Amino acid sequence: MLISIICTIPLTTDGQMKGRKVDEEKDSTETKLMESSKSEEEEAKASDITVFAGSCTLHGISHIFLPGGVTVRRSLWACAFLMSLSIFLYQVADRVIYYLEYHHVTTLDEQDTDLMTFPAITICNYNSFRVSTLTNNDLYWIGGLIGVEKEERSNFLEFIGKPSDLSNFFPSKDFSMQDFFQRGGHNIEEMLLECQYRSEECKPENFTSITNP
Repeated sequence: MLISIICTIPLTTDGQMKGRKVDEEKDSTETKLMESSKSEEEEAKASDITVFAGSCTLHGISHIFLPGGVTVRRSLWACAFLMSLSIFLYQVADRVIYYLEYHHVTTLDEQDTDLMTFPAITICNYNSFRVSTLTNNDLYWIGGLIGVEKEERSNFLEFIGKPSDLSNFFPSKDFSMQDFFQRGGHNIEEMLLECQYRSEECKPENFTSITNP
């Protein structure tokens, strides 16, 4: 008995082959376009850095970022640039730290002599005048300057132990600030506790009172 086996193999038509070729060409074209766009972006970035380095005034950087691959010359320039930058930053940091330590130098000149002119010594009191010396006439003229207004004058006089009755008060026609400070200022007799110069005692009569304008 004869047995026949029949195998069917589907064959692609010419239209199907052409369609596959067109699809493969499209895929390859898209791949090439993507690769070219990436390479163009990389070249654009590299060219931007190169243009910036070429126009930068920082010495040496224009010799580092150049078109092309890495060369010995570019490597040497990069090493020299990094070393110079490191030394510069180190010097800046060192000077800033030194400045913040606030170093100071005090110079003293000492000269020995048998005879020396008595130096000028100024003794000042923080208070310009003594409150106990204020009078009603003083308050009339300069009360506003020392913070005592007209309506507070009577209470202030009573506070410092002066007559507070203002009914019979008549102010003077003029007022002198120099006379006021000479009269109400602190006397050297009250401030000078002890003074000695060249084994001799200093006395109040050795000082002269002055009034700064």
